[in-house]
Amino acid sequence: MSQERIFDRRRSASVARRGHVHAIDRDAFLRRWSLLMIASFSTREQCAVYFDVTYQTSCNWFDGLCRPYGDIVDHAVATLPRYAEIMQGR
Repeated sequence: MSQERIFDRRRSASVARRGHVHAIDRDAFLRRWSLLMIASFSTREQCAVYFDVTYQTSCNWFDGLCRPYGDIVDHAVATLPRYAEIMQGR
């Protein structure tokens, strides 16, 4: 093994491919989350209060600009009645 390869931490091509077998479509999640927010709350203020986030965060969710953290998703799963319908694309 060459001196350069001893400290090379890159994954081999086969391992890198294997790591992406179950790739998540992040853009699709972002669109569905935005639709869920629009369907569940009549205003962005209601959304912000419900999830205890800033108004700007709820605006970003409504506009599809960012995704929530896991604790917010967990709260939505447990409390929003249309979660499964919208997030699973039914």
